[in-house]
Parts: sequence; structure tokens; C-alpha cells
Amino acid sequence: MVWRSIRLELGSTEEFPAGSVSRVYLIRLPLDDRDTVDERAFRDSPAHATVRRHWSTEPDKRGVVVQSGCNWTLQCNGDPGRALCLDGKPIRLGQAITVIEPDGTRLPFKVASVR
Repeated sequence: MVWRSIRLELGSTEEFPAGSVSRVYLIRLPLDDRDTVDERAFRDSPAHATVRRHWSTEPDKRGVVVQSGCNWTLQCNGDPGRALCLDGKPIRLGQAITVIEPDGTRLPFKVASVR
């Protein structure tokens, strides 16, 4: 298990057909040898699971990643959580990941880096 920094960049949407590198989530999670979230390591050190939401048009928001059932929630600055839909899939470069906003909007992101 290794704690990784994961950069998610907004994928193609109606407003941003080419995606946007200025709408980003920076997430820190423990990954196992299959590149899936190591839930045991997460339970042992949940405070290490962090998120930073960077939108070029808004101040950055920082928060934590919490487990919610079989998915994960990004909680920034006391805002309602955003669902991170991993569905047990490995987190690898180029992978598509959906983030569900508090209003139910589903936004496509792609894994831009895993360090």
C-alpha cells in the first residue's frame, strides 16, 4: 500500500467540449498493488485522505475524503459532499471517473496523474 496523489481533470462537457485542466480535484488516497483504494490503510489513517478542489473561477477548497458505502465522498470546507464514483475500479492514468455534484449533476473527470 502506498498513499498516492491523484489529479482528476474535468473531461468533456457541454460547457467544456475539450475538457478543462483548470477544473481539478487533487486527491490523496492509499492504493494497493491493483491500484484500487486500500480500505484497510484508509481506515487506519483516514486523516491522510485529503482533497483539494481547484476551479480557476473560484477560491480553492480543501477537505477530506470519506467512505460512504461502496463509494467515496469528497467533503470540502463544509460544503455538501460530492460523490466520487470509483465502483472498485483501479485508479490509473487516463481512466474516466464520475463525480456527482451536490445538485445531482454528473461530471466526467479523467485521471491526469497518479504520483
